[in-house]
Amino acid sequence: MRMMIGKPFGGRFLVMVALMLVCAFITTAPAFAQSGTGEAVSNELLSVSIDENSTLPTVLLKTQRPVGYKYTVYDSSDPVRVVIDLPGMDVKKMNSPVAAGKGPLDKIQISSYELKSGKLGRVELLLSAEADYVVSLSGNDFRLTFTDAPGEGAQVGTAPMATPEGAEVAQVKEVAQVKEMPEGGPGRVARRVESVQALGDRTVLNTDGRIDKFRYFRLGAPPRLVVDIYDVQPAFPERSFAASSGFGGVRLGIYEDKTRFVFDAEGPKLPQFTVGKEGRAVVVALGDQKQGAQFVPSTPAGPPATVEAVDFQTENGRSVLNIVIDGDFKVIDPVSDGDVVRFGVGNAAISRALRRTIDASAFPSAVRLVTPYVAGGGGSPEVRFAVELKGPVPFTLEREGNSLIFAVKDGAFAEPAPEPEARQRVTVVPAEKPVVERPAPASAVVASTYAPASAYGPQVIGSADQQRPYGGERITLVFDNADIRMILQLIAEVSDLNIIAGDGIQGTVTLRLIDVPLDQALDLIMDIKGLGMLWEGNVVRILPKETIRSMRQAELTAVKEERELEPLETEIVSVSYTGLGNVAGPARELLTERGKLTEDSRNKQLIVTDIRSALDDVKNLVSILDTPERQVIIEARIVEADSNFSRRMGVNWGLSYGDDACSPWDLSSGDASGGGSFSIAPALGSPGLGTSFTFGRLGIDSTVLDLRISALEESGNGKIVSTPRVSTLNGEQATISQGTKIPYTSSGADGLPKTEFVDANLQLDVTPVINPDDSVILDILATNSSPSVTEGASQPSIDTKEAKTKVLVRDGETTVIGGIFVESEDRVEAGIPLLRHLPILGHLFKSSTKTDNRSELLIFITPRIVQ
Repeated sequence: MRMMIGKPFGGRFLVMVALMLVCAFITTAPAFAQSGTGEAVSNELLSVSIDENSTLPTVLLKTQRPVGYKYTVYDSSDPVRVVIDLPGMDVKKMNSPVAAGKGPLDKIQISSYELKSGKLGRVELLLSAEADYVVSLSGNDFRLTFTDAPGEGAQVGTAPMATPEGAEVAQVKEVAQVKEMPEGGPGRVARRVESVQALGDRTVLNTDGRIDKFRYFRLGAPPRLVVDIYDVQPAFPERSFAASSGFGGVRLGIYEDKTRFVFDAEGPKLPQFTVGKEGRAVVVALGDQKQGAQFVPSTPAGPPATVEAVDFQTENGRSVLNIVIDGDFKVIDPVSDGDVVRFGVGNAAISRALRRTIDASAFPSAVRLVTPYVAGGGGSPEVRFAVELKGPVPFTLEREGNSLIFAVKDGAFAEPAPEPEARQRVTVVPAEKPVVERPAPASAVVASTYAPASAYGPQVIGSADQQRPYGGERITLVFDNADIRMILQLIAEVSDLNIIAGDGIQGTVTLRLIDVPLDQALDLIMDIKGLGMLWEGNVVRILPKETIRSMRQAELTAVKEERELEPLETEIVSVSYTGLGNVAGPARELLTERGKLTEDSRNKQLIVTDIRSALDDVKNLVSILDTPERQVIIEARIVEADSNFSRRMGVNWGLSYGDDACSPWDLSSGDASGGGSFSIAPALGSPGLGTSFTFGRLGIDSTVLDLRISALEESGNGKIVSTPRVSTLNGEQATISQGTKIPYTSSGADGLPKTEFVDANLQLDVTPVINPDDSVILDILATNSSPSVTEGASQPSIDTKEAKTKVLVRDGETTVIGGIFVESEDRVEAGIPLLRHLPILGHLFKSSTKTDNRSELLIFITPRIVQ
């Protein structure tokens, strides 16, 4: 786990700026204020003014007591300004803003913050443009001077740096010296590297002339030695060589002003070595420095050195801050002030790009913050580093070549991040509006383990338009104008993802995401920067979407070219159930430009010629389409309901001859006899009621005149039920028919009589169509034909009742068709001739019959799908 701020040395040196917090002016100052002792206000700001006695634009702060080490100076943007934070400083007597208008200065703002550790006084110098500056302290005076050019400090007189009482000073160990000095003497200056030779325990870098300047330093993770020879270029094309024992090899990198030689360690650490100049060569030899070549130690005299990179990493329970410096420099001993350790580099300068705070509070490290800043001391510029620790831990400061290494033992702070209940949250304190009684922010990046890192899994490229659940770790990101590659590196560190960022990923991003899932944060960042991701095993490649599209297009082009070169094969595909035309059309769509399909109708086969992948696609399609047709059982119940009504009324006269034994005038006995044919006696079993009464008898012999009154009423309901069943294929018509053929005689063309037939049937035509959800569409035609009598016609007439419809029913449900009615009415009158026509009395000699017929056709249909 490492964080780096810097520029690359070249070759394969990886520069990783994991936490470039441009918004450090919000988070850093309060954090440093927290690191104090928590004491009450101990100093007071008396005045802020422009120093008129200085030739360069200078801001002068006068305080009641010397500031000492209790201050922090850093840059900020939006707006461009320099911020001076003074812990424990009372600024209540100051008026804000203060007019400026000299050089890059626009105005000066003064504000105060109430923190848990006490007061924090803040002085903000608003600038019209970015400018370099140096800080100097003299007694109660605090000066910040803007220089003419970056990297050159103003010659401002300063007091020597005092060591606070009780501070702990670590020992600085000189591990290696840098050989970097101009040399005069005869001979021309070297312009080329002639060869690289591995001679036993020595590696010799031969040039073609006098070497005026070279340097060397160490790098870690992995360990390696770097040797730079200035103003030379290699005279050979090779870029890697064998090295002496103890080194795995030598790699070569070419720059405009130098050639770099990187010696890779053969084991987990570098061996003891010496680096020196021998004639026209630089020699790297194994062994102690005292036994090596004679070196001329560098001195701080001359132009200031330059801080080239700031590298922070954690490994093996230690946090290491590696500061790489180009040029001669001196080390300013570390001073401990509570949880803040300050040290510096004399006669040195640092670019604005490197004056950024490294926030390591979210990592298992004893270091919370690292802040580089510039100051003046002893008449030369200085670069100082303030390292805020999370607690009291031992530390060391060592010099190795051109590297200054600050190491801290993490101890208990190397444990994993706390559970969600104990995690810290980011609190932002805006610089423009002072906030009272608000806890200081601990970090600009806070990760909490709501979900394991393995749960993270982006699934689509540029997924911002799609709403999907996010389940990654929750993370807080607050960045201003930060490098997009560094943001991706930070996400990779927090989530344990293997991320590779392509060369096309460039630019910056400003974001403020508070407690959001890590995968959602990654999706949003990729979406706004037009990026996408490709998963290859457990590695994620992040590239611009245009690059991904180009890669896919190239892959498709390669596949197409490969298909064009693939040999052709022929296969015969049988079709069992469906027609050839149903599968031949879709199959042709799957063929390549060289493919061919022929239909064999006799054997129901397809003859296909194409490459193997296309043949497999055709066979798969045929297996899907060539399936048995589904069947449906149609169950019908056809009901014809008849309703008729008959009424008969009349009088029956009859004459009978009875038994002689009876008295002619005896009305107590006799028999009833029928008179006319119009009377239907009840004994015949006809429905209704038949009664006869004998009103009197005229006794002449045995002749009796009977008067019979008959009343009959008939009504009835009849049903004709048919329940046929039939099976049919899906989409095919099923027909159910039942009836008779009625013969009749007609004349043929030759005039001879011939017999023909006409159908009188009950017929049902049903066409079922099965839907995917197992519902059935029924196309129904029901016809009922019956013969009827038509006077004067030789051919029988047919009465037809028909019902036609289309319905949708579920499997096993029943639909009904009805409402077809036929009505008929018959009236019949019968009686004794002549007498039945007499007025009034004619009703005694006749009877009448009235018949009403009504019928209805009902059809019940139930489809059942054969499974």
